[in-house]
Amino acid sequence: MQNLINNFSINEDIKNSSIKPLIVIDNSMNAFVTGNNYIYIHTGLLENLDSYEELEGIIAHEIGHLKLGHVESRRILSKKNSNLINIGIFALLGATLAGSNNNLNGSILIGTDFFNKKQFKYNRTQELEADIFSIKALNKLKKSSIGLNNFFKKIEERNKLFPKKNNYYTSHPNSENRLELINSLSHFKNNNLNTTIYYKNLELDLQKLKIKLTAYTKNKQKFNVIKKNLKEKNKIFYSSINHYLNHNIAASIKKAIELQEQDKKNPFANEMIGSLFFIGGNYKKASLHYSQAIDKFNKLKISPPLNIKLSLAKSLIEINDEKSLKKSLLILEELIPMKYNSIYFWKLIGMNANKLGDKPASLVAIAEEKILKKQYDKAKIFASKALKYKNIKTLYKMRALDIINFK
Repeated sequence: MQNLINNFSINEDIKNSSIKPLIVIDNSMNAFVTGNNYIYIHTGLLENLDSYEELEGIIAHEIGHLKLGHVESRRILSKKNSNLINIGIFALLGATLAGSNNNLNGSILIGTDFFNKKQFKYNRTQELEADIFSIKALNKLKKSSIGLNNFFKKIEERNKLFPKKNNYYTSHPNSENRLELINSLSHFKNNNLNTTIYYKNLELDLQKLKIKLTAYTKNKQKFNVIKKNLKEKNKIFYSSINHYLNHNIAASIKKAIELQEQDKKNPFANEMIGSLFFIGGNYKKASLHYSQAIDKFNKLKISPPLNIKLSLAKSLIEINDEKSLKKSLLILEELIPMKYNSIYFWKLIGMNANKLGDKPASLVAIAEEKILKKQYDKAKIFASKALKYKNIKTLYKMRALDIINFK
């Protein structure tokens, strides 16, 4: 997904590294963006994809919201109404794709003054602007619009099954209108859609992605649907996930190793084996396979995913000997520029540093946690304590000073 984002970002003159994808475990067919330049994609959407072209169209649409400044304009509009009750503003300000707000778990209260006709008309205009942006972006890359067309057809079918009681009160244009717009503006309408793509000699199979998602969502209904049209090449992978879902970790590992033997250059097989060993409590073997996955990514000249590096660090912490703890802390320190805004991440650093007896590092980690919790005075107290240690490393000294000078 990051590669798809980068392709559109280059063509639309957006800084390549500024937009990142995040997967949200949620059954609804939706995606949205917020002001932090993340595209949030629901697992329910990914599970219902029939081609990579659908995903390309969805990503282009969400980039459109960011490029056109829709999130910020919605934020400004909301500030103008000082009488708003708290209605889950984070979710609301995120420009959503599918037109359904049911997934906000009651945070949007229908009937409040905020949900007036003017607001929804404003949102519908932005959705049409994002649609136009996405089609133009696809045209620039000579990409087919059929994927986006197919996705909106699914939305249309879903809306027929679950019709809205008041059609006026919807933040999205009618799906039929969106389909007409796509067909009128699109230059490329190739029907040969892809369920498999290749990235630097890595095969990325859409069905395999869906199988892997079920391991996270535990959606056995979707898992059983996949079985009906299971590709021959995915049978071993499916079997491994099936054993995992049935809590037979040993059998799942056996199948995963069989899969890895078939494609020894594929780092994702090692990642999977590492995850299974971690779940099974064999942290040494987990760390071995995570390390092998990282090595394979490097050989392919692909930056290893951050989650694999983080998983390696966690397995090394669990091994809990001095050599492993030193290695894990180095990995975590390498990830600070990318993960500094995560409380969980700083908890890991604090725990790791504490196990090594690195008191100043653990104090700075606590200070970083307090900053993220907006407990600024407490953060400065812990940062000041860390600076009293003469053996504080430069990395932590600089962060402690930044915290003390934070206003």
